[in-house]
Amino acid sequence: MKAQRIRHYTFDSIIGSNAGFLHTIARAKMASKNSAPVLIQGETGTGKELIAQSIHYGGERQMEPFLAQNCAALPYGLVEGILFGTREGGFTGAIDRKGIFEQANYGTLLLDEINALPYDLQGRLLRVLQEDYVRPVGGTYDIPVDVRIIATLNEEPEYLIRKGRLRKDLFYRLNVIPIRVPPLRERKEDILPLANAFIEKYNDKYHKAVKRISKDGIQSLMEYDYPGNVRELENLIMSAMSMTEEIDVLTSADLCISKTSPRC
Repeated sequence: MKAQRIRHYTFDSIIGSNAGFLHTIARAKMASKNSAPVLIQGETGTGKELIAQSIHYGGERQMEPFLAQNCAALPYGLVEGILFGTREGGFTGAIDRKGIFEQANYGTLLLDEINALPYDLQGRLLRVLQEDYVRPVGGTYDIPVDVRIIATLNEEPEYLIRKGRLRKDLFYRLNVIPIRVPPLRERKEDILPLANAFIEKYNDKYHKAVKRISKDGIQSLMEYDYPGNVRELENLIMSAMSMTEEIDVLTSADLCISKTSPRC
């Protein structure tokens, strides 16, 4: 299994004028000027991957690989091989295969939801980060790697450490440059600009001609708390535009914020 190469985003792709969010972006831009580990904390859907890519493509490693791996999606029995690679003969059916650390060599590796890694493997990952080498499963020698690590958490690290889901020493090793991404409910002034950007995106994708959101639609958007954050806002706009025909204004009835809406 290969880590998925994901879209190319930069700081120019980021939308927001909220003061707290601008502080987050300023820290991310400073982080792009070096290769220290970064730990991005934020709720699901806040745009952590977008910021991680922006750090990579804004820095000196921008011409090298950027790989992203959601740790929660790794099959338990294959985690070591995916991360560190395998060598033929190491176990039944094993073949020579590079792990994502080797694939990302000289570039950046995004480890999303790092706390989802099995606790014992977090210790091996810590050693890789400290020593800058990996040993493939079934291998007999170490392979040096030069990889910048960006990790993400969608829960508070203190809680994860207390519950035994995140090693304290791994947290300290990753938390060299901490970046917090505020939830959308804390940056209400960014809701409408984001919604308009999503309208433009899905006009192009779905061949629509939506020009704006009605006053009642804007009110509905502004009053909602967005437990799914920016991703949920995008899904609301995408759903509304995919289920409408020949309209140029999205109304509150088109947006499935309220489950009593006639279109939901």
